[in-house]
Amino acid sequence: MKHDGRDLADTIREITDRIADRLIKIRRAIHRHPELGFEEFKTSALVSDYLEDTDIPHRTGVGKTGVVGLIEGVSDGPTVLVRGDMDALPLQEVSGLPFASEVRGKMHACGHDGHTAILLGVASVLNQLRDSFRGRVKLVFQPAEEGLMGAQAMVDDGVLENPSVDCCIGFHNWPPLPAGTVGYHPSVAFSSSDPFDLVLSGVAGHAAHPHLSVDVVVAAGQFLNQLQTLVSREIAPVHCAVVSVSVIKGGTARNTLPDSVMLQGTVRTQNSNVRETIKAAMRRLLEGLKVGMRIEYDLSFHDGVPMFENDPETLRAVLTAVRAALGKKNVIELPEGSMGSEDFAIMSHQHPRVHLRIGSKIDGYETALHRNNFNFNESAIPTGIRAVSHGTIAILQTAGGENG
Repeated sequence: MKHDGRDLADTIREITDRIADRLIKIRRAIHRHPELGFEEFKTSALVSDYLEDTDIPHRTGVGKTGVVGLIEGVSDGPTVLVRGDMDALPLQEVSGLPFASEVRGKMHACGHDGHTAILLGVASVLNQLRDSFRGRVKLVFQPAEEGLMGAQAMVDDGVLENPSVDCCIGFHNWPPLPAGTVGYHPSVAFSSSDPFDLVLSGVAGHAAHPHLSVDVVVAAGQFLNQLQTLVSREIAPVHCAVVSVSVIKGGTARNTLPDSVMLQGTVRTQNSNVRETIKAAMRRLLEGLKVGMRIEYDLSFHDGVPMFENDPETLRAVLTAVRAALGKKNVIELPEGSMGSEDFAIMSHQHPRVHLRIGSKIDGYETALHRNNFNFNESAIPTGIRAVSHGTIAILQTAGGENG
């Protein structure tokens, strides 16, 4: 495709280079002032101001703090939804960055500040190229990705309608991958995640007289040990699954056995049958504890995030475009999907969909997503803009035909 006599790739690179410094400054401003899920009022206002300056029509307050922009192509065609998330995490930052969080106990430990900057850049690129494609691009700046079901809130507020969505593309920075590269997994890219709450109840008593109580602390320990046998002994080794307990609360004094212990965790799988097998097995283990250790239990699972599986045809179109733009060696097939979850799966599950990982490794710096020293290579911002812009146009061309 040509744009004003030039290759589209050259045009996208030129626009990206022109706006990159501004977007890095925006990323740093968001990083300094992190906001948790459904609290992203300043971030949403910043996004709205940018879209206003770029003459992109948009709505605010979608899913409480989400923002949705719309770019109309040269003629009618499919609608592609492009999503970036905005929320931070409840962690105290120890990165030592000159633009580190100024809000105690909150930080961008997953790079959503960078995702917001990337999507703003994609907005600028595609808005300038709107006479080069048919159809529409719906720009979705999502709140509350970190376990608070922000995607569902936006769906409930009609993000998939007016106009209705035909295809979805998402992205995430990926610290294991070198900067300048883009990764993907051809099948299941992210696992399902089902949060659970469990309360074990017994009979309180003096620590000196355990025979007069029903000790739920020991029962909780027994359950934890048994829980870790589910994946290794009840799930076929060819299937991926992780069961984690991340919160345990119980007791108020060292000389008193408590009457209850609370546990919270998640079940993560990449197979719907395995997902249900583990839930049923957890209840079976608890029934055994109820008989053998005389406890009572209350187990509840919450509406979780389904697994995310790339659509093969759409992925093929996107990868062809991204390889042409960035070079084949810079587009990397990942050996396995992530056991992490991505609530973009909620927003996109009824449509053809693609998810890209934007390489963000900082050479010589050891960190990971959700770590309190997290930072990412800011060259991932222009790389992400180019990759997602090319991928979006490729989807529009595949679904609706190139503008001639």
